[in-house]
Amino acid sequence: MPSAPAQPCVVLLVDSKVRDLPVAALLAHHLEKHGLNARLEPLEAYQGVLAAHRPRMIVFNHLTASHLAAYSRRLHALGVLTAVLPNEGIFYNHDDLVFNSGRYHAQAHIDCFFCWNHVHAQALREHGGQAQTRIEVIGVPRFDFYFEPWSRLYAPLPRPPGQRPVILLCTNFATAHYWELPRSEGDKFFAAWKDRIPLYRNYWQAIEAHFKGRQKVLAFLQALLERDAYEIVLRPHPREDASFYLRWLGTLPEHWQRQVRVDALSNITSLILGCDVEISCETCTTALESWIAGKPTIELLLEQNPLWYCAEPSACNVHCSHPADLPALVNAALQQGVPEELKAKRRAHLAKWCHSPNGHSAETLARLIAETLARASEPDWTQLDWTDRRRAWKWKLTHALDQPYHYDPSLVVKHWLWPGRYRVKYFSQCKGIRPSEAQQMRQKIAACLNGQIEAPAPSP
Repeated sequence: MPSAPAQPCVVLLVDSKVRDLPVAALLAHHLEKHGLNARLEPLEAYQGVLAAHRPRMIVFNHLTASHLAAYSRRLHALGVLTAVLPNEGIFYNHDDLVFNSGRYHAQAHIDCFFCWNHVHAQALREHGGQAQTRIEVIGVPRFDFYFEPWSRLYAPLPRPPGQRPVILLCTNFATAHYWELPRSEGDKFFAAWKDRIPLYRNYWQAIEAHFKGRQKVLAFLQALLERDAYEIVLRPHPREDASFYLRWLGTLPEHWQRQVRVDALSNITSLILGCDVEISCETCTTALESWIAGKPTIELLLEQNPLWYCAEPSACNVHCSHPADLPALVNAALQQGVPEELKAKRRAHLAKWCHSPNGHSAETLARLIAETLARASEPDWTQLDWTDRRRAWKWKLTHALDQPYHYDPSLVVKHWLWPGRYRVKYFSQCKGIRPSEAQQMRQKIAACLNGQIEAPAPSP
């Protein structure tokens, strides 16, 4: 097995390659400026990386699950530091905030917790119950891509004269598919929250709200298509199955199909920077990102289930409740931009919940990690056992095959034969990063900084 690297190693666990890989690569860039060795691995490799990389620190997106909490205690016993950088760090509901601040998982050992905002940081101090945890507010690292020089990675090309305005519609129905799966799948997904957070107790109503909202949004899309004046980019939530929209699109007349592009793979930053108006479905982080980019936003009011809708961010958007009203609202946004009365509200909301994004969050985070590791001792690697070494050999094999750590070569066939049974596992494998994808993204970050990034291809 590999010996400990000369440079202290930090493992960054990546949950979703579409949403989280670019910011992990950006953070790796900043970490290496501090003389650290940064490794990007899929979230599911959290055990395999231990003997494979012998890291000084592992950065998780959460440690609320019981098995991860138990693992964090083992890492502490070894001397490996644990850090949490949430990929979703806004908790508008108080009970949700308390849960995600550690009340129910205080058994996890966390050395560093990097928060999006002071609201979360204060809740961690009140409910986390871990005096040793270093709590820092750093903002939202992935929002750095809305600022120079990192925005070059996603900056759109100038449009040719006469091109239609681009309308980005972001759907947000991450649990709609559970309505059509065996009930046990939805029960399993909400098991960690349903008995601990009052907001989640009626989770089947919330699932139904997503299922109904997904169907309702098609009428809003049709209203835009009937106007025959826009290029529409439909962006499903990373946890949605884009095939639902592709099947619907296939039922439309050909001249309508040409107006819509379903894009589930592009980074959301590129889509927001390239649009003229963003439309979100009730409470969605994409609206906040659009504010940062200075884009007019429209919020579709659908089922307004309390799990998916919050009045505070909604107050910063233009609202639409009826499909027939949407084209006029889009035209007003194109002609007038962001209403003056909303600009101050947006700035205040971003200051409170996102620490006033300025493009330096990842840089700040890397500095804090470097400061922490400068005081840390080498872990006790004599405690590694046979299971750790076996997992390291599995990591070595999947790495050689350019596959994520949890790769299962039979899963494609299983999912094809029994899509309902294997949907969750198949989705998990598809969102995991491959070694080549991590390397390519790191090369893009370097090229972006050096002014060598290639211009993106024009929109079709």
